[in-house]
Amino acid sequence: MISSLFEIYDPHSSFFNLSLNWFPIFLILLLSIFEFWCLNSFIVCLYMSLLQFLTIEFINFYHYNKMKVSVFMFISLFLFILIINILGLVPYIFSCSAHFVFSVSFGFPLWLAFLILGWFNFNNKCFSHLVPLGTPLILISFMVLIETVSSLIRPWSLSIRLMSNMISGHLLMVLLGNCGFYMFLVQMILFLFEFFVCFIQAFVFSVLLTLYSSEI
Repeated sequence: MISSLFEIYDPHSSFFNLSLNWFPIFLILLLSIFEFWCLNSFIVCLYMSLLQFLTIEFINFYHYNKMKVSVFMFISLFLFILIINILGLVPYIFSCSAHFVFSVSFGFPLWLAFLILGWFNFNNKCFSHLVPLGTPLILISFMVLIETVSSLIRPWSLSIRLMSNMISGHLLMVLLGNCGFYMFLVQMILFLFEFFVCFIQAFVFSVLLTLYSSEI
């Protein structure tokens, strides 16, 4: 029985005085060995299909062939966030993705790098993004202010989106966990829902960063 709902976000999570935060890492390393001797397994085929789907989706955002190399970085980011999100569903495992510092540590440096790259190499196009096509002359200064503010809040809104969605699901699971055995079916449905939310949030986080980079 927990004394506070927010104890589920305590980094020092233990079970019988044993820290289980490092246990999933060894489990992932153990499962990754199967790829070397079971190439045609269902897990490997599913993994390759996922990579193919992500590659096709991310490449469509780029118009220049030189920028398509960065797709692999966003696919790696998607897989990393996906693993972190799924591990947060395991009992007694610290959920990193439910913290603002974790998400902003990925969103802010990448957004800042794209912003600097765009303004130093394509400054005319970046200036044109501040004024949408067809804007009346009297609203140009107002639209520049709006577009500037919307560009500056991108990393923070991106990080808050990931954090809030992961926090809400974990809090619901903790609340229903204290309702007894009669809520077991609801807990299982919610767990499956949270499992798919892990995929969706990792995909949305990576896609939005891909859109930000494609604008340069």
